[in-house]
Amino acid sequence: MSSNSPSNESTWTGYLHGRRVILGVSGSIAAYKAALLARALVARGADVTTVLTEAATRFIAPLTFEALTQNKAYTDADLWTGPGVLHVELARNADLVLIAPATQDLLARVAAGRANDLLSLVVAEFSGPVGLCPAMHTAMWESRATQDAVHRLQSFGYQVLAPDSGPLASGDEGSGRLPEMQVILDFAEGLLAPKDLAGLRVMVTAGPTREPIDPVRMLTNPSSGKMGFALAREAYLRGGSVNLILGPVHDQPPAFIEVKHVQTALDMADAVNRDIHETDVLLMCAAVVDFAPVNSTDTKIEKDGFDDVLRLKRNPDILSGVTAMEKRPFVVGFAAQTDLLLEKARKKMQKKHPDLLFANLVGRGRVFGRDVAAGLLLRPDGSHTEVTVRPKRAVARLILDEVKKGLK
Repeated sequence: MSSNSPSNESTWTGYLHGRRVILGVSGSIAAYKAALLARALVARGADVTTVLTEAATRFIAPLTFEALTQNKAYTDADLWTGPGVLHVELARNADLVLIAPATQDLLARVAAGRANDLLSLVVAEFSGPVGLCPAMHTAMWESRATQDAVHRLQSFGYQVLAPDSGPLASGDEGSGRLPEMQVILDFAEGLLAPKDLAGLRVMVTAGPTREPIDPVRMLTNPSSGKMGFALAREAYLRGGSVNLILGPVHDQPPAFIEVKHVQTALDMADAVNRDIHETDVLLMCAAVVDFAPVNSTDTKIEKDGFDDVLRLKRNPDILSGVTAMEKRPFVVGFAAQTDLLLEKARKKMQKKHPDLLFANLVGRGRVFGRDVAAGLLLRPDGSHTEVTVRPKRAVARLILDEVKKGLK
């Protein structure tokens, strides 16, 4: 992208957008959730064609999927009814095969190389990415036969998403539940995303820090962690090994990612310094509180004496500490300003020397807690890109695209 040019991507188009997905459904009680998954895939822009096993049709009708996807849903009854060879045509025209739920029987048959129904025929014919989302009772999931099948499927290059733990249809509790929809969608996107960050160790800091004054008061800020989550998710989808250092936030971090929870700026500095020498890329997205009380008390400070007690000291500047290292990772800094964005961002760039800096305006309802962001992406040569308002996941993709260029 040329110097000082605006970037005009206004909507988020993830890795499922425009892709042709075969959604395989096998005979589990979780088959009803496949309908919700089909709708979610379509909402992400995927062109979804459903293939149901005979057992699956006893739990949910093909017509449900046809209504949700606007495509014909296929069963074994369609195998020899149309022109051409159906399983060959379906496999040839797909970008991804995603089976959710995948029963023990389905896993065992595919692992054994059997192709005795339409869905297993499609898998056998398909040469692209295959994702399987098992759902079954805990004892079935943990059985030697199922685990052997999973290992064999993984040896084929297929990806298997481990089930969640929780209440099961039998009334028991344990592993075997179909994972939450967002987890499956991230799993599917990861199967289609480019792996251009593979082999890179990426550290992301996110969220605010909290500096305790007494047991009932603290210094903090409204950072939601959403921008850091978007960066961590994007780096993971593109093959990076992600270490997320997270301050106190309300939302759950993305699945599949190693998370270290911290509270204070000193906690965050310690967590960063502990792993920085094994890090290739640092995305310093956290809103670290600049000051902390000189003394934090174990008892509540009475209002009458509060003004006399509260004295502040500077917290360590984590970003400057990393950029001053002789052997340092590629560093992306973030700057939140309320005015004079370009002028103040350039000053921070010159003072702290990151390899990239994303600066954005905050205050008056902007940015904090929202799912969209806008700002300026600055480079060491003085050029910058204006990033117009877009989902934070789209901003994350743009930033990591720039990181990839910088690493070259």
